[in-house]
Formats: sequence, structure tokens, C-alpha cells
Amino acid sequence: MILKYRNWILLIAIAGLSGMMADMVEAQDREQVEITDPTSLTRSQVEIVEVEVVGVSDARRNFLISTSGLNVGRTISIPGEEIPEGIRRIHRTGLYENVEIDTESVSGGVRVRIVVESKPALDGYVIEGTRRSDRRDIEEQLNLIEGLAVTSSVEAQAVNTIKRFFSEKGYWFTEVEVSSELTDEARNRVTLTFHVDTGERLKVRRIQFQGNEEFSDRRLRRALETIKQDRWWRIFKRHVYTDEGFREAEDNLLAFYRENGFRDARLLQDSVYVYDWRDNKEGVSIDFVIEEGPQYKVRNITWDGNTVYTDEQLSLALGFESGDIFNRKRFDENLNQRRDENDINSLYQNVGYLASRIIPTITEVGEDSLDIHFDIIEDEVFTVREVTFYGNDKTHDDVVRRTLKTVPGNTYSRSAIMRSVRELGAIGYFNPEGIQPDVAPDLESKMVDVIYNLDESQSTDNFELSGGFGGRQIGIIMSARVNFNNFSIQRAFRRDGWTPIPSGDGQKLSLGVQVTGRGYQSYSFTFNEPWLRGRPTSFGVNMSYDILNYGRLQGTELDQKNELFSAGISIGRQLRWPDDYFSQNTTIQYQLYNIAGTQGVFGDGQTDILSIRHQIERNSIDHPISPRTGSRFQIIGEVAPPLPNFAQYYKLRTGYHHHNSIVGNLVLSGSADYGYMGYFDSGTRSTFQRFYLGGTEIQQRQSFINDNIDMRGFPGGTTGVISPLDEDLNLIGGRAFTKYTMELRYPAVTTDQVQLFPYLFMDAGNTYSDLQTFDPFDVKRVLGVGARIYLPILGLIDLSYGYRLDGTPASLRGPGLEAGRWEFLFNMGAQF
Repeated sequence: MILKYRNWILLIAIAGLSGMMADMVEAQDREQVEITDPTSLTRSQVEIVEVEVVGVSDARRNFLISTSGLNVGRTISIPGEEIPEGIRRIHRTGLYENVEIDTESVSGGVRVRIVVESKPALDGYVIEGTRRSDRRDIEEQLNLIEGLAVTSSVEAQAVNTIKRFFSEKGYWFTEVEVSSELTDEARNRVTLTFHVDTGERLKVRRIQFQGNEEFSDRRLRRALETIKQDRWWRIFKRHVYTDEGFREAEDNLLAFYRENGFRDARLLQDSVYVYDWRDNKEGVSIDFVIEEGPQYKVRNITWDGNTVYTDEQLSLALGFESGDIFNRKRFDENLNQRRDENDINSLYQNVGYLASRIIPTITEVGEDSLDIHFDIIEDEVFTVREVTFYGNDKTHDDVVRRTLKTVPGNTYSRSAIMRSVRELGAIGYFNPEGIQPDVAPDLESKMVDVIYNLDESQSTDNFELSGGFGGRQIGIIMSARVNFNNFSIQRAFRRDGWTPIPSGDGQKLSLGVQVTGRGYQSYSFTFNEPWLRGRPTSFGVNMSYDILNYGRLQGTELDQKNELFSAGISIGRQLRWPDDYFSQNTTIQYQLYNIAGTQGVFGDGQTDILSIRHQIERNSIDHPISPRTGSRFQIIGEVAPPLPNFAQYYKLRTGYHHHNSIVGNLVLSGSADYGYMGYFDSGTRSTFQRFYLGGTEIQQRQSFINDNIDMRGFPGGTTGVISPLDEDLNLIGGRAFTKYTMELRYPAVTTDQVQLFPYLFMDAGNTYSDLQTFDPFDVKRVLGVGARIYLPILGLIDLSYGYRLDGTPASLRGPGLEAGRWEFLFNMGAQF
């Protein structure tokens, strides 16, 4: 029987034993909970009556207490979270380490004692492993100041700055290690050393596209613009990868598609990675996955709400017809942003509709067509109420006011504002980039206030000092000139007007002297008032004296001097027809020549010339030194009438110069100049005042008996000019000339201190003995590079280095110029 129930008895015994063990464990758990339950601890609320700080100066004591939050008068719990939180807050500043806070019971509360160890301060830093030029650039970007606490975040920020610097230069895998050395134990100062491994500057070796069906990979690579695939012929192209260039390249790629009608085009994926290029060399690969979508064409263009212009006029300004590929860039420009202000928005703005709104709606029709509808809200015409300006601390208000094309009471015109900005920049007293117009319309009264913010930070006055060597026969050339381009003759007679130069009335005063070797001297004075008696009439006077001593110039005892005294007055006026870009100017000039010796043009004796010169000009260029847009056209007629004992001749000259921005700030300029000289009496012809090409203004001033026209690549003087020859190989000057110029330039630097415009140029020109030999295509050609530099203190400096494709024949003056030679020319005060 016992065996029969043995298993049941065993099971009951095990169950009972398990129950007893569970009760014991539960009792033990209850005991532990009662011990560790924080609610069972006795907390005391105490007030902080004193705070002691150890490890910092008195100047940082209050900062540390405030940071910890343990201020005198605060009630804290002991134990509690206030002390640990104070430790954490001090640690988070990153300025201290080994932070300890303890308390001590005192009468009325507790004393808190904060003990910290300050992190070291920066004594200096060193960058190793880089070039000196890179170190200078990095130091300009690092924000490491002596005395700054050296924390982990400071070090990390410096490391990131160095890595970013090299990344922007196309370097990959740049590594920077930081070490510190205690250099001033008394002040706890350390010197940081950044050990830089610049990594490798990898070139973009491969650019690949997927999904492009309409355009080839080669065409899309050109569209990227800012990132180029490395090729051996790309000497001057940047073909390293940078993040900024990559982002711009993506935008350019999508813009290219939208300019060609693919308005739904998008980048599905892009990737940049390093791969094994060849011969164990690595390169950067850039892959694009493109979804082109359909190419959209314009189907219908409709207008609604227009009363000022007809549908046909607006469609013509929009520049799209049915069936045209939809070019998003051209659409936006013709709607709002054309440089010539012939966009639709400008059409309304220029006739006073300041509050007009043009709302386009583009609807997709079918798979690849677009209907474009415009809702036009013309509103009402606005009138200019007030025109104000500020920032002209030196230039007087009336000089600015007479330049503005916006006049109170006139209908509002955006083109008038843009024209005013161009005119203010062209007079040279204000920084063109800093002229900011602002428009404040009053929608209820339909009036508008126009405000011009002027930047007069650039200097208008300059002192030109230049020197050069004109060869063995010419010698050392020294020239000095002081130009006051914003002079005030009225203030010159006032005691308080010299501060230090009387200025502000927009008048121009120039004083110059030039000395060449021991044989040539020139002195000049010019004054010009652009607005005579408050009217748009200019008045100018000029005087000069030149003397050329052939004996001193050649180092001989030859007593031969050529002297010239010249004086003249000029009257000019701004015209309003055919438009207000036109002006005219008339100059009456008297010249007294004293030609001595057998080499004189007229023989021994004196020659007088009284000439009248009239010029009609249309000038719309936007910058006097380096124009970006606009043109200048001139027609000049000069007559020296056949008066008794006076020399006689007549001249006709014309020139056209055009400037256009082709890509960004890159400017292409071209010009063509022609001239002809004739005589009233063929029996009294001479070689006096004929045309010579070559040289600079500095070199040409000593050849005052000639009409010298500068041209790069040909040094001028007696042996470096372009001139016809007579039967005896004498240089006789041309009665006709032609000159062509093509220039591609870029504003590399445009600051208040300096303006730098490097350029490429091609010049061509020639002189001809008469109209029978005139051939506008028979020219001497030059290719080269140059730079135009403007310094406020020195004025305009023009440097050129030209390669002659054609030479000049030998003459009695010298062997002529060889083709295939480089020629450096230096000029100040005027550009070529």
C-alpha cells in the first residue's frame, strides 16, 4: 500500500517545501524594499548660507556659483538632486575638470564648498605638415585666441576647420592629430600642435550618367560647369571635387534640362566615391541617375486683364510662340529679369504701374504640351512724391541731384531708377556696387518715395607716379600727375574750404609733369566744370608746355629744341535727342610750335595752329574703368583752317566700343576706330600731326608733333611705331588709320583698396599714306594678356604683354620690329 501511494506522497512533500521557500524569499524581498525605498530616508531641507569656491580666481567665482545654481539663500535637500545637478552643470561648461561639491552644517544652514580644476588656457598653436601659404589661410579661419580655455569642443572645432579647408581644395582623407604641451605652468597655459596629414588631392577622373536619352554624356558634362572631368588639355580648368562645386553642378544640370523643355527632369540618385583609376592611382568618380521626363512645347499663350498693352505686344515681349520648346530660364527672364529692361514686368513698371501683378498659370496638355495663361492686375499709375539720398558725405547734394533721372512729380519708372544707378556709378565718386536704391510706395495715395543709399568709401582723387625705360635712345621715363576728380573751385576761395582739398562740386582739376631722360619735359594743367551755372553744360580749359631737346636726349652738343605751348577752351552739352545718352563738345585749341634745327618739320622758326574740334558722342557704358555693359560711339571732326601763317588740315575720326557680359561677370569688349586726315591746300602738305600707331600715353607725350594712337604690342617711340615710309625710308605718318580691339576680361578683385581686372586681348591696326592705299584688312596683329589695376592713391595702371604676329619694316630711324616677339608695355592714367 505504501509503495502504491509513494509517488503521491513525494509530490505533496515537494509542493509543501516549495511553498515554504517562496514565503521565505518574499519576506526577504519585503525587507530589502523597506531598506532601499528612498521615501523611507529622512530628508532635511536646509538653506545655503555660504558658498566657498576653490580652484578659480575671484573674477570667475560668481560665474561658477551661478552656473552651479547653488546660490546663497537657496533651499536644498540633503540628500537630494541639487548637488549632483550642480556638478553636472559645471561639467557641461567644458571649462573645468575634477569637479567636487560637498556640504558642511553651520549655524543657520549649510556651507557649500565647490572644488574645481580649471582646464588650461591657450598660449599659442602650431600647424605642421602644410605649406606656408596654406597655414596662413588656415590661421585666418581658425578661431583660436590666446587665453581661450582649451576644451575638447575647441579642439574638435579647430580640427573640423582644418579638414574643411583641405576638403574645399579637393583633398581626400585628411587627418589631423592634436597634441598639447604645458608651456607656462604658473598660468596653466598650453601650446597646441596640429599635426596635419593633408591626404591626397584626387582629381575627378570619371563622370557618368544613367537615364539620359536626349543628351550625350559629353553634353551633360559641359552643363555641370563647376566640376570638370580631368583631361590632359585642361591646364587652367579646375577638376578636383569640392562639395560646393558639386552642389552647384547639380543645380546647373537641372537648369540645363529645364532650359531645353524638360521641366519634370530630376535626379534620382547621385554618388561620389573613390576608385582605382589606373596604375595604382586613385580618382574620384561621380555618378548621376537622371529621369528626364517629356520635352514640353508651348501650345497656347493667352492674356487676361491687360489694357495698357495688347496681347500681341505682350507675347512679343515674352518671346515664345506656339511650337517653341519651353525654356524656363528664358521664360523667367522675359517675364521679370531681362538686363535690357524689356521684360513684361519692366514694361509696366516703366510706365508707372508699380503695383501691377502678372500671374502666370502653366497647364500641361497631353503628354508634352503646355498652355500658358497670364492674369494681369494692372492697378493704377504711381507718381514719384519724394526723391532722397544719403551717404554722400563729401559730394554736394546738387551734384547727386543733377545726376538722378527720377524727379518728383514724374511718373514712376524703374528704368529711370536703374539709369540713375548707372549714372551715379559712372561719375566715379561712388562705389557702383554699393549704390542701393529703395522704393517706398504708398498704396492709398498711389505715390512712391525713392531713396538712394550711396557708398562714398572709394577715393576719387589720386596721385599718379610712374616710371619706365624707353630704350637707349629715349632713356628713363618719369611721370607724375595729381588728379582732383571732385574738385570745388568755389570752396578754394573760402577759408574753411580746404579740408584738406576743396571738393564736392564734381569739377575736375589735373596737374601733371613728365620728364624723359635729360631731353624731354612736359607740364600740363586742365580744369573742367561739368555743369556750368547749374545747367548741363560743361566748360573746360587746358594749358600745356612741352620741350624736346634733341642734343640732351642723344647726349651730343646739338643745339636743337622743339617747343610746344598749347591752350584751349571747350564747351559741351548733354543732348536729349535722339536720346539722353548723347552729348556734344566743341574745343578751340591754339598751339604754338617752335621747331629748331634742320630736323624740324617746318624747318627753323615758328608755326601756329588754331583748330576747332567738334565731337558728338553716345555713351551708355556702366563703369568708367571696366565697363560690363553699354557702348560708346563717337564722331569727331577737327579743322585747322588755312589762316595766314597758320598750318592747315582737317581730320575725321569715328569709333565704336561695345561691352557685354557673356557669362556671369566675364565681359567681352570690342572696338573699331578709323581716322582720315586731309588738307585744304595740297601745296602746303606736311607730315605734321599725322597718325602713328603704337606705344602708351607716357611714351607718346614727347612726340607732340604727331597724332599718336596707343596700341599694345608696339612700343612706340621713334623705332617702335606703325607708320608708312616714303621713298627714302623716312617715317612720314599716316593720313588714314584703322584699329580694332577685342578684349575678354574678368573683375578678379573689386574692393575699396584695389580693383584688379585681368584680361586677354587681340589688337590689330595700321596706318596708310592716303586713301588709295587704305585697306581695313591690311593690319598688324597682336595677341596677349594684361591687367588693369585701379588704386585710389595711384589711379589707373594698365599692364600688357603682347605677342606680335606681324612686324614693321626697317626705316632710317631703326631696323623695325620683328614678328614673333613679346612686348611688355606699362601705362598710367588711361587704358589702352
